Amino acid sequence: MGKKILLVDGDQQFTKLVSSVLEGRGHNVTSTHVAVPPADLQAGELDLIILSSPMPDSDDLEWLTRLRNEGFGTKVILIAKSQDHLHTLKPRVPKDLAVSLMVHKPLIPYIFGAQVDRQLDPDQSEAANQKMKDFETMFLALVTKYARVLPTRIAELSQAMEKAKENPRDADLTGEVRGLAHKIKGTGGSLGFRQVSECMGFIENAAAEMPNMTQEEQQFSWAELDRKLVEAQLAGELECQEINQAIASADLKVEKTPHNPAMTRILVVDEDRQFLDIVCALGKQRLVDIVRATNHKEAIEQAVVYPLDAALINVLPQDPEQSFRLARSIRELPGYENLPLAFISGQALVKDRVEAAHAGASLYLDKPLESDSLEKAVQHLVNIRQGGRPRILVCDDDEFFANTVALVLRNEGMIVRTLNDPSKILETMQEYPPELMLLDVMMPGVTGFEVCRMLRQIPRWQDLPIIFLTGQTGVEARLEAFRSGGDDYLPKPVVNEELLTRVSVRLDRARMLKDRSDKDTTTGLLLRRAFSEQLSAILAEAHRLKTTFTICLLDVDHFKKVNDTYGHLAGDKVLAGLGQLLSRRFRVDDLRGRWGGEEFMLTFKRETKATMHAAVQRVLLEFQAMTFSGDKGETFQSSFSGGIAEYPVDGESVFELVKVADNRLYLAKHRGRKQLVVDDEPCPAPESEAEVAPEPEPQPAKDLPPGVTTDRRSSK
Repeated sequence: MGKKILLVDGDQQFTKLVSSVLEGRGHNVTSTHVAVPPADLQAGELDLIILSSPMPDSDDLEWLTRLRNEGFGTKVILIAKSQDHLHTLKPRVPKDLAVSLMVHKPLIPYIFGAQVDRQLDPDQSEAANQKMKDFETMFLALVTKYARVLPTRIAELSQAMEKAKENPRDADLTGEVRGLAHKIKGTGGSLGFRQVSECMGFIENAAAEMPNMTQEEQQFSWAELDRKLVEAQLAGELECQEINQAIASADLKVEKTPHNPAMTRILVVDEDRQFLDIVCALGKQRLVDIVRATNHKEAIEQAVVYPLDAALINVLPQDPEQSFRLARSIRELPGYENLPLAFISGQALVKDRVEAAHAGASLYLDKPLESDSLEKAVQHLVNIRQGGRPRILVCDDDEFFANTVALVLRNEGMIVRTLNDPSKILETMQEYPPELMLLDVMMPGVTGFEVCRMLRQIPRWQDLPIIFLTGQTGVEARLEAFRSGGDDYLPKPVVNEELLTRVSVRLDRARMLKDRSDKDTTTGLLLRRAFSEQLSAILAEAHRLKTTFTICLLDVDHFKKVNDTYGHLAGDKVLAGLGQLLSRRFRVDDLRGRWGGEEFMLTFKRETKATMHAAVQRVLLEFQAMTFSGDKGETFQSSFSGGIAEYPVDGESVFELVKVADNRLYLAKHRGRKQLVVDDEPCPAPESEAEVAPEPEPQPAKDLPPGVTTDRRSSK
């Protein structure tokens, strides 16, 4: 939840910038250019005061002293006007004023926003603090690197301007001036070079108007551009010095940047620290980011802080169930319902493998773990990831700008690839299919609008969310963005908080639309159409690779009587409860769907019916232990029956397998329900009608063993 912040600063431009950054982080900011009298403030309503020093109309330290004397315990951040002023200010600030943080201008907005968040939430875990520090270090390293190349970029622009002035009728040369200024404006502004960015915006706009000017107007305009270029050079030198000072005061060593280009992040849980060291070393070799944990608590904390692609959990020989409980706990965290899991064991037992499958493991690895086996395991887990971290493609010919955007998005757990050559976009998207694209408008040889139109003609990419990155914010440019098929546009220079918000909104909407078309609203599982499509793909793969898979058709026992006795809302609760249970169990690459009514279908890749029978049986026991409430507050329990069929033993087509599973489900009903059938042994026929038990009415759960009734007739 956002905090209430009072920002006291006489510089309106600085106030506007900092307010936008903090509001983008969800805080409620009130700004004023004068020191508010203590009587006008209410102590309990503010979480933080940001006070600039010196204030134009009052003594900042005297004002702060009055606040403390009035009983204000609110946290305070002091911002000095310069580094020199900070050195003279620090000795004058007594400890009893309890200033939480002292910094100086100029500030790098995004870094300052992170510092404010740490002050507002000092109890963040060590892992969360380290994550933010790593990001700050990487971001500042990018700023430092750009500060070194900025003079070269401005010099290139100067040369392009000279060529364009010598050939005023050459539209390509003027276009080059415009393009170079556009790049510096977008990247420089996003990295904190505000004055340089403003000068480049002027040059870009003027260059765009050149073809429409008379010769006399062009001469005047070139003189203005020369003046702005000199202004940009001087501003660049000054801002580079100021940013270097800001970096120095941030107490971060940017020379040794912990930049990790890995796209895959895997949690490894093992109490053996030596083994974790080995896995981390293997991860570095394979460009895999290993997040390590030695116990249950640490593993959960790391899973909350770091967006994960998969988890490898060591099976403790003395207590294997503890490892399986941890896996289930991780899968129950928000966003990790489909997290791929693997277990590592030095003594793999059959019963442990069954428990691992029930807990959701896609792999069961043996120690010692070799480099090749780790690589294969990682590749397998990443390939089966469903609903994991969103995949973003950033297409921008400016490498610095693309990397800046990628860094911000990666810090929020997104998987990002950058592309600087738009001619390779189709090839890249075939190898790396994105869930969202950030597309620059001005690129060499082709515009972003043209790329977007081309993608919209390809069925696979017609629904891909595309956000344009552009320095052109006029009405015509915005209209062209939507005419070409774009979903949104983001002006350069980019405000990081706005970038994250727009990307998140588009991703959420795209996933919501896909879920609506593919998933059942009651159970959250795949609808029959979507399930059948994926089942056909599994069948084709098994046929091609000569592997096996198993399907299981489930039916909730006595579901009609649940509706009649406890109400239809109670029936929906039963379906939803079973759907949620199935979604949390088994492996990520197993399919779970609502086949129709109270029937569910499961598919287990590369597993025989004997192995999966035990895993589904565990789910049956869990489901029987669940308690549901009726429309009138009654409590009851439920159960299900199931039939299992294996490819190719029981059939070589989807139709044959479903028919066999359905017949075995019928047998399970006649054998007493609450069970799974994997064979075709017929039920013995009763010798007389007297041997058939009469059908009782449903009873509350407390009067019966697990199951709604003792009815033995099929509910189908």
